[in-house]
Amino acid sequence: MTVRDKNHHLVLRGDTWYFVTQVNGKRIKKALSQSITEARRERDKHLRDIDLYGNTRRPERDKDSGILFGEFSQKWSKIIEKKVKISTMRDYRVSMNAHVLPRFGNTPISDIGYLDVEEFISELDCSAKRVNNILVPLRGVFKLAFKSGLIENNVVATIENRTITRPQIKPLSFEEVPRFLENVDPWYGPFFEVAFFTGMRGGEMAALKWENTDLEEKKIRIVETRVYGEEGRPKTDSSYRTINMLPMVHRALLKQATKTRLKSKYVFLNKDDKPVDVSTLRKNAWSEGLKKAKIEYRPMIQTRHTFATLMISAGENLGWVQRMMGHSSLKMIVDKYYGYIPNVTHQDGSQFTELYRERVQKSTPKLPQASV
Repeated sequence: MTVRDKNHHLVLRGDTWYFVTQVNGKRIKKALSQSITEARRERDKHLRDIDLYGNTRRPERDKDSGILFGEFSQKWSKIIEKKVKISTMRDYRVSMNAHVLPRFGNTPISDIGYLDVEEFISELDCSAKRVNNILVPLRGVFKLAFKSGLIENNVVATIENRTITRPQIKPLSFEEVPRFLENVDPWYGPFFEVAFFTGMRGGEMAALKWENTDLEEKKIRIVETRVYGEEGRPKTDSSYRTINMLPMVHRALLKQATKTRLKSKYVFLNKDDKPVDVSTLRKNAWSEGLKKAKIEYRPMIQTRHTFATLMISAGENLGWVQRMMGHSSLKMIVDKYYGYIPNVTHQDGSQFTELYRERVQKSTPKLPQASV
């Protein structure tokens, strides 16, 4: 069956699908949903009703029956898109179009109750974190409807977020880091060396510019992030920070400067001389590097966890690690990496540098050694 066959009696006008047919010589047209899946389901209901009753049972909605959730969500979308990042709005649209609108799009917003929302959430087949992300735009629509006086009660105001299981920390070891760096695509070697030894987030590295990289003072200023090609403020206020370059970071950036400094304001470029895209990097260079180094796959965020665990296990000061990573509190470091904390601490990276150099000399003698 073709897509056209599947969409019989359906017509798209703007963002909304309509059911269109004729019964006893009378043309019937009903707004259904922005979702084609939901529109097909509603269309099938109407066709069954016509077969049974000679007409659709539900009368045309008049102005007193209440605005549909899907219609009001469009108003909310136009208002909110001016206030959030492009990447955030993209996530909202994905959540609404894939999950919320197919369920509630053709329902008057005043008819949606607390139990309806709880049942909807319970039927979602996704992680707790994804459920919580889906709830964000849903809450936004109801909050605006409540403030606008369209509904008497904000039924989602008391809906609680689902408990998120803490992601597993699976960092690379002292021996695995140099092995990975030997096997990763050389073009991206400096990127990953900086990632492993600064704890920077992928978006922060993608947005890093030479003007914020001081090779003489050996400092990196984190003032931006880049997500889905859009640049903006870092993740949190504490993410604004100055990073100290360890010797291996300084060496990697000197090498990177010979490749990109005269080409672009950005430090890290792909092979087409465009700013690196983290998701593409993860799928290609990161995955292939792990495979060639015979290291079990883990998400690329583990470069950040690797920095934290290596520094802490080497005895570096926890406060220094916190500041390097841009965490808002020392408690976050302790909670995440408690098992890696030794008894003696330092606060300048020297203990780690010495230990790393010793391990590299033993496991990977061909890799250039960091100079202190």
